Amino acid sequence: MTMVVLLYRAFSTDSSHEVLLSKPLSRWSTDDVTLWVEHLGIWTNQYKKTFRREQINGRLLFSLSDDDLSAAPYNIEKQSHRQIILEELHRLRQRRVSLDRWQYKDLYLGKSLFLLISLRNFPRLTLLYLFLFDYNDTFLPFIHTSCPATPDPPADTPLNRRCCKRGRALTHPVLHQDWPGWRQWAEFLLLYFLLPYQLLSAFAWHWMSVHYWTAGFIIAHAALLTVLDVCFYWTLWKRGQMRTLPKLVWLQMFAVLFNTSLFVLPWPLMPLFLINTEIYIQLYFIPFLTAVLVKRTLLPTNTQHRP
Repeated sequence: MTMVVLLYRAFSTDSSHEVLLSKPLSRWSTDDVTLWVEHLGIWTNQYKKTFRREQINGRLLFSLSDDDLSAAPYNIEKQSHRQIILEELHRLRQRRVSLDRWQYKDLYLGKSLFLLISLRNFPRLTLLYLFLFDYNDTFLPFIHTSCPATPDPPADTPLNRRCCKRGRALTHPVLHQDWPGWRQWAEFLLLYFLLPYQLLSAFAWHWMSVHYWTAGFIIAHAALLTVLDVCFYWTLWKRGQMRTLPKLVWLQMFAVLFNTSLFVLPWPLMPLFLINTEIYIQLYFIPFLTAVLVKRTLLPTNTQHRP
């Protein structure tokens, strides 16, 4: 059994460069930036020492422009070298606002399991938590993906003109906009208060072409959870029990915390395949249980057996 676990860990991990690309750019260290520069090619050997000497981290790398690279201390005189660096930096910025679920799972295994459980039970509280305590790494990519901004024409810069000749634009408006626009906030807040699970559907829809079946399960599960959410509040309103809502939420939160503590306490000792199994159960098996719960909610027992 120990050998199986060790083999699984060995073959289920990504290379350092692949894990680096799935890491948010804002959290890159100087060593991460140096590794990224090194992977651009052998021709970067003359430049990577400068990046290390100047202590360039992810945030500083994000702000670099063509003028910065051509001036001191970088002094990259070859235009082709600067163009390649900026194009690769553009791809990094795209990754920064695009949250791939499998890369995110490999990088943040525990947080992925936490989000799967908490978003299913407390979508509003979980999103509020992400906004307050995990804004850059999780909330910002989430809102840009689920409530995307309306794209504007790329800026008319020499670098963009060169890229447009090749059939692609370098500047993307969302990539330079950390704070979402007011239209994004309006759409997000409307769904946040009324239909929070639809935010998850919009996020999953963005990845439908890449992860078809997983995104389909998430969208279907979000629709079922929306039905339960609407029925729950409608029942409370109909019975005049809205005042009991804080108590009910607290009891449900306590139950979820108690159940998840069964995983938190032995977490350091749990094999990786058990954690992945639990994640797959949350993704692919729990939706069927939710469907059964929806059926029982919409069709009470006394009406299901009616001839």
